[in-house]
Amino acid sequence: MMDDLTLSKRDILGTAAALLAGLALTGGAKAADQPAADAHRNGVPLDFPGTGPIPWIKRIFHLYTGPDGLTRAEQLATQPPDGAQIAQLLRRTAERVSIGGASAGAGFDFHVANQPTLLIPLFGSMVIELHDGTRHELRHGDLAYAEDCTGKGHISRSGPEGSLMVSVQLPKAGCPAVGGSDISKLWRD
Repeated sequence: MMDDLTLSKRDILGTAAALLAGLALTGGAKAADQPAADAHRNGVPLDFPGTGPIPWIKRIFHLYTGPDGLTRAEQLATQPPDGAQIAQLLRRTAERVSIGGASAGAGFDFHVANQPTLLIPLFGSMVIELHDGTRHELRHGDLAYAEDCTGKGHISRSGPEGSLMVSVQLPKAGCPAVGGSDISKLWRD
């Protein structure tokens, strides 16, 4: 078992090293074409200007508790940064960050978010199911903000290929008893 884990780590590290080396080679060639002084982020020149669009969140789901105690889900609009080379979607204080995986179909029956939580799928998928049977499948490129801290909650299971997720728990004080928080204030403390 330990040999498999070590081999897996080596494969991941080797792939990451090759990717970083490839990025350095292609990024270095592009940086020579554009002077670093032309690219700024908050008034500070970038050492390595980028080219092309920034990869961005495809879909954002917001889970919250309705006045009847049942979880609701809404899809929020996403707007990729236009013309920027570096952008930030979220800057918040977090209490805990977890990275974990689950085999295909593994998950939890109805439960609530213990505190406001951002769920970020890295590999595979996660299916969130509501009381009425509605399902939302989170995949790589999606983000879910769960703040259904009261009521019946939701079901969550990994998809058919399993899942590897990042979970970022925000301070519990930010979880509303009913309804959703002001989403315009979600992205910054």
